[in-house]
Amino acid sequence: MYDNLEQLFYSGDLEQCIIEGEQYLLSHPDDEEVLFLMAVVYHDIVYYEGHEAVYDAIRDFVIPYLRRILQINPNHQKALYNILDYPLGNEYTLMQIARTKKHITQENKAEFIGYAERMLEDPEYVGYGYDFLVKIYESLEENKALLNSLEAAMYYSKKADADNREIRDKNTSLYWIKKIYLLDRTKMVSGEELTALIDKEHAAFVSRNEYDFINLADIAYENNVPDLSLKMMLKAIKGENSALHIHEKLVEWHQRFAELIRKGYHNPDVFYYQLIIERNYNDLLNIPVDFYYHHALEVINSHPELFSGYHFAGTFLYENERYAEAIPLLEKAVQLSSNATAWRRKADSEYFLNGIIPSELPVFSDDPTDIYNEGVLVNECIDALEDENDKLKWHEVGRMVYEQAHEAFRKYFEEGKFESDYYNDLHTRAMCCNNLAIKYSLLGDYQAAVETASEGLGYSEFMELHLTLIDALMNGGNYERAEKALNIYFGLYGECDEYFYKSLYNRALQVQLHELLGADDVYKEAEEVLTYAYQRTMENPEIDEYDYRDLEAAKNKLEGMLFHHLDSQDIHIRKAHYEGMAERFPQEANPQYALMQIYNEEENYGKVALAAKRYLENKKEFLLDAFDKAKTIYMIVKSNFLQGNYQEAAAVFTQYDAECEIAMDPEEYVLWLSYGIRTYEKLNNKNETLGLAERFTTIYNAEEWGYDDLVESVELAKAVVLYQAGNLKEAHAILDQVRSVADYDPIADEYKASWKKPGLFSKFGF
Repeated sequence: MYDNLEQLFYSGDLEQCIIEGEQYLLSHPDDEEVLFLMAVVYHDIVYYEGHEAVYDAIRDFVIPYLRRILQINPNHQKALYNILDYPLGNEYTLMQIARTKKHITQENKAEFIGYAERMLEDPEYVGYGYDFLVKIYESLEENKALLNSLEAAMYYSKKADADNREIRDKNTSLYWIKKIYLLDRTKMVSGEELTALIDKEHAAFVSRNEYDFINLADIAYENNVPDLSLKMMLKAIKGENSALHIHEKLVEWHQRFAELIRKGYHNPDVFYYQLIIERNYNDLLNIPVDFYYHHALEVINSHPELFSGYHFAGTFLYENERYAEAIPLLEKAVQLSSNATAWRRKADSEYFLNGIIPSELPVFSDDPTDIYNEGVLVNECIDALEDENDKLKWHEVGRMVYEQAHEAFRKYFEEGKFESDYYNDLHTRAMCCNNLAIKYSLLGDYQAAVETASEGLGYSEFMELHLTLIDALMNGGNYERAEKALNIYFGLYGECDEYFYKSLYNRALQVQLHELLGADDVYKEAEEVLTYAYQRTMENPEIDEYDYRDLEAAKNKLEGMLFHHLDSQDIHIRKAHYEGMAERFPQEANPQYALMQIYNEEENYGKVALAAKRYLENKKEFLLDAFDKAKTIYMIVKSNFLQGNYQEAAAVFTQYDAECEIAMDPEEYVLWLSYGIRTYEKLNNKNETLGLAERFTTIYNAEEWGYDDLVESVELAKAVVLYQAGNLKEAHAILDQVRSVADYDPIADEYKASWKKPGLFSKFGF
C-alpha cells in the first residue's frame, strides 16, 4: 500500500494520496511509514498557499500525525526531527514577514523540549537536539535557558568535532554569535565583560556574513574599545562584500576611524583599513581615484616602518603600469610583511619591465586561502603569456606559491596555526591540492601530482580533482590505477547529465587505456563509442562551446586511435570505413579529413577538393587547428591545379597565402608556394610567378637546402613565363641551368628545342 501512496505523492496527486492514505489508516492505524507520509502530504498540499496556510496545516495535521508515530515509537528519530523542524521553521518564516504565530508555547513547551532532549540520547542526532533546544528557547524568549543551551551546544560542538577544525569552527560560531547578541541585548553582563569575552574568543569565530563582524565592531565601539573594533573590521573586509549596504558600513567605519584618529587614536593597523577602503570605495567616499595613493605616500612619510603605505602606493603604481616606480615600494612592503599580494605585484612589475622571473619566494605570512588566491592570479598571468619558455618558468613559480599555500593549510588544520577564517575551508584546501597537482603534472612530476590530487580528494569531493588524478596517472604510465580512478569517476559522475560531455571524454580516455593495457576488441569498442558520440552530436546540434570542446576532445582521441589502427589496412578498407561514416554522419568533420587524404592517395583530385571543402564546412571555427586548416587549403589548391582549375586554385591561394605562411613550417610552405607558382604560370601571370618564386628561393637559401625536383619545377615555371613574355634569353638561361643537372625533367629539352625567337611578322599578327 505504501508504494502506491508514494507513487501518488511523487506524481503530484496529493489529494488522492490523502484520500487513500486516510482510508488505509482506518484499518492500519499503526503504520509508521504511512503516518509519516500523511504528515508530509498535508504540509506540501498547502505549501504554495502561503505561510499562514502552512501554519494551519502543521498545527492541524503535521504535528498530530507525527505525535501518533511517537506514541507508537518514542525514539523514531525522523519523526522527532520533523515534529520540531516543521513548526520551528514555520515560526521563523512567519516572524520574517511580521506574523507572530507560535506552535510552541508556554503551555506545550515541555512536550517539545522533551522531544529535543530525547534526541540528545542518540549519538547521530545530538547536534540536532541542541540546535532545536536553542531555537525553542529563542522562540519562547527564555533568555537564561537559552544561554545555558548555547553554552551546552558550543561545548558539544567543540568536543564532537575536535578533529575537524572547519566544522568545529562553523558549528561553534553559530552558537557563539547568538550568545554575544543575547548578552548584548539583555545586558546580562557588563559592557566591559562582554568586550573582554569577544576579545578573548573571536579568534575562533567564523562567519560568511560580514555584518556579524560589523556588529561586533559596533559593540566594541559602544564600549570604548576601538582596538577591538579595528580587529573586527579588518576581518569584515576579508568577506565577500558584494552588497551595497555592506559597502556603506565599511565606508561608515572609515569615517569613524578618521574621527578617532583626529581625537588621538593610535594603532598602526588603522592605516591599512583606511587605505583599502579608499582604494575600493572612493565613489562612496566621494574622493578621487588616486586619493589612496597620495594618502599612502603620507603614511610612508609619517610611519616608514609600516607595511601598508608601501603596499598601497606600490599597488597604485603597479595598476597604472608605472612598474619602475612600483618595484622599490613593493619590495619594501614585502620586506616588512612577506605579503603574498605585494610580492606578486612586485614580481609582475619586474617581469613586465625587465623580463625577470623570480627563482625563489619569500615565506609568506598570509592566511592559507590568501596565498592560494595569489597562486590563482599567477596562473591567470601565465595564461596570457605567449613565450613558452617563460610560461614554463612561471609554472615553476606557480608551483612554489601553491606549495606554500598547501603547507599553510596543513598548519591551519593540523597545528591550529592562524586565526579561524570562514574561507579557510577544506574545499579550498582541496582546490589548492588540485592546482598544485596540475602544476606537478605540467612540470613532469606525475608521482607528486598523483599524491597531491589523492590527498585533495580526502578533503572534498569534486569532479576536477578526479580528472587531475586520472590525467596524472595516465601521463605517469600507472594504467592499472588509472583504470580504478576512472571507474570511481564513472560511479560518481557518469550518469549525471550535467557532466555528460566530460564523462564522454573520460569514456574515450577509458578506451585509450584499454588499448594501452592490451585489451581485446579495443578498436571495436572505440568505434562503438565514437559512433555514439557522432549520434549524440547529430541529435543535439545546439551544444554550448564549453561542452563542445569536451565532445571534440573525446572524438579526437577515438578518431586518432582508429586512424592509426586503419592506417596499416588496405586503402579500400580505409575508404569503405570513412565513406560509411561520412554517409551516416554528414555533419562530422573527421571522416572528410580522412577521405581527403585517401582520395589524394588514389589521385582522385575531384573528390579530394570536395572532401576538403566539406571538412572546413563541418569543423567548428573555434576548434579548427591552424595547421589542419592550412593543410586542407593546400589540398584544395593542389587538387584544383592538378584538375586544371587554375582560376579557382589561384583565388584560393591568394586568399589564404598569408595564413598558410604563419601556420606552416618552411618544409610545408615551400610545397604550398610551388603550387602557387605553377598555378600562376599556367595563367601566364609573370609578376605573380616570379614574385612567389623569389620567396621560394629565399626560403631554400635560408634553410641551406640543395637543388631538388621542387626547385626544378619552380625554375621551369619561371622559364615558361619569361618565354611567354618574350624574355627568350633569360628563359633559355634557366633551361640551360636545369639541363646541367643529372636526371632533369625531359620537358626542358622540349622547351629548348621549340622556344625560338619570334619572327619579324609575328608582331603584326601574321
